[in-house]
Amino acid sequence: MTISSAVKQTIEFNDKIVRQFMWASMIWGIVGMLVGVIIAAQLNFHELNLASWLSFGRLRPLHTNAVIFAFVGNMMFAGIYYSTQRLCKVRMGSDLLSSIHFWGWQMIIISAAITLPLGFTRGQEYAELIWPIDIAVALIWVVFAVNFFWTLAKRNEPSLYVALWF
Repeated sequence: MTISSAVKQTIEFNDKIVRQFMWASMIWGIVGMLVGVIIAAQLNFHELNLASWLSFGRLRPLHTNAVIFAFVGNMMFAGIYYSTQRLCKVRMGSDLLSSIHFWGWQMIIISAAITLPLGFTRGQEYAELIWPIDIAVALIWVVFAVNFFWTLAKRNEPSLYVALWF
């Protein structure tokens, strides 16, 4: 998508990254909610707890993490990438950092989807992920922050809208 300003400068936004985060959000949302249906059925029909890694106790953290971090997290990043470019009237700071952010976030989600059912957890509600994944989360957030603040630094809009403060 493009936008033209008064001086006829055309800006080509990076909507590819927005679409990637949107698609990932929809896919992980389906996965997370399907796991929720499975664990709800396991509560009613205990026979559905087929193996330890498929039991309610192992799938419940997978469900909550998938819905919070995979579904909502990807949707949040899609919204930020979409609105930041338009509010700042500039393309994101780096397409490479945007791509690293997207694929890094997906690898974190896949890591969680593997480790949680296998029982690798810290056992803390909403903070179950093991420390190597926590470090990856911090690194990917730094990549995102660098890209976001780089975009703010090169913006074509002199005012920062309140939507960018939060």
